[in-house]
Amino acid sequence: MALNSAPYVLFLAAAAVLHRLVREAWRSGLLLAISWLFYLLCAPRAFPLLLLTTAWTFVLGRVLARRTKKRRLWLALGLTVNLGALFLFKYLGFFASLLSALLGWLGLAPLTVPALLLPVGISFYTFLVCGYLMDVYRGRRPAEERFWQFALFVSFFPAILSGPIERSTSLLPQLQARPRANGDDVKTGVTRFLTGLAKKMILADQLAVVVNTAYAAPENFTGVQLLAAALAYSLQIYCDFSAYSDMAVGSARLFGVRLTENFDAPYLARSVQEFWRKWHISLSSWFRDYLYFPLGGSRRGTWRRYLNVLIVFAVSGLWHGAAGTFLVWGLLNGLYQVLGGLLTPARTRVRARLGVREDAKPLRWAQTLLTFLLITVTWVFFRAGSMDEALSILRRIVTLAGGVFPLGLGALGLGRKRLLALLLAVLVLFAGDVWAKRRRWAARLCASVWPRYAVWAALILLIAVLGAYGAGYDPQEFAYFKF
Repeated sequence: MALNSAPYVLFLAAAAVLHRLVREAWRSGLLLAISWLFYLLCAPRAFPLLLLTTAWTFVLGRVLARRTKKRRLWLALGLTVNLGALFLFKYLGFFASLLSALLGWLGLAPLTVPALLLPVGISFYTFLVCGYLMDVYRGRRPAEERFWQFALFVSFFPAILSGPIERSTSLLPQLQARPRANGDDVKTGVTRFLTGLAKKMILADQLAVVVNTAYAAPENFTGVQLLAAALAYSLQIYCDFSAYSDMAVGSARLFGVRLTENFDAPYLARSVQEFWRKWHISLSSWFRDYLYFPLGGSRRGTWRRYLNVLIVFAVSGLWHGAAGTFLVWGLLNGLYQVLGGLLTPARTRVRARLGVREDAKPLRWAQTLLTFLLITVTWVFFRAGSMDEALSILRRIVTLAGGVFPLGLGALGLGRKRLLALLLAVLVLFAGDVWAKRRRWAARLCASVWPRYAVWAALILLIAVLGAYGAGYDPQEFAYFKF
């Protein structure tokens, strides 16, 4: 049951009304039942694994709270079992193929393993429970004593499919307080949900037409057309995932719960390092706190810090997918940051000699554009089906294969009118990100009755005309569902 589907909207509305009407003592139990029902409707065969993960982590949390001499061993065991389940379902086939290639090179019989169905949301709730165990081990929070309360923390339905990856120190106290949505929560929740739905249906799914057309047979398109498709994918993945995050945050607010914000206008970043402070914030901060810092962070010298950055982004790449393209995507993002750090003194000297201030607008916009283009290169590996395909696409873009004129963008699946409408929508999105950096538009909008209703009506109309009932509309699954 996707968040952009009519059944989910009906499910969400019914659940929110029911949750608001019940007694305070019943709210957590009802919300747990709603969350489990939601997951059963989405992935019934994966539900037993979710229950086992929840029960195992709950027991380990109670053991870690006792502060026995073997706490470190229990923590290692808990992390090994949870991450082992993730490895089994997500990475076994990938590493088996690598081992088979090695065996074939040695003249031995290849290794065969059964194909396992990837449980929905396992990458997200595995990191959530591992973070909980490490928080309890470090004494950041006490272990939860009520199983049903912990189960709600793990399976809270707005976040279980694709995050945000919540922290026990943030989400658990909210759930323990048995919240109920007030008027401001409802206004903000509906606004965020409709904003995300419009972003998904009007922007992300339309951009997907361009991207899917080009990547289906990249050899049939010119370098300029493939460049347009690469830029379109940069926008698609942002619109798609930020739309899901908006809808998840909005859904949670209807129950009085505030989830972590996952995006902060990342394409306005002036460096790749800043980009990763603004993109998928819950995952980036998870890797920072639970992997980068334990590796030593920046405390053990410059070169060790750079090595730690590369390790973190290599793991991040594999977290997104069990393929060499995802590993290259992660390493490339890490390498950008290493090179940026190495070149910082030289850039500072050049700016000083030229008399260019760090906050000069031309410099800021140039850095933003360069960062966007560098990130776009990495997205080619993220989207391509293989390394050969990714390198072929980049080669055709760099060499301008097929010439420059005519542009022929109409061959990418959208007619001229739809392309112009899409371009206008992208400009509106960009202007919205710039404006949001200066004003808290959602709070201002929700405080005014008629402007709020006008925006709701406009979003619903746009969704109906350009989305669900638009000519040739092809609904797409959220990109991060497969991770």
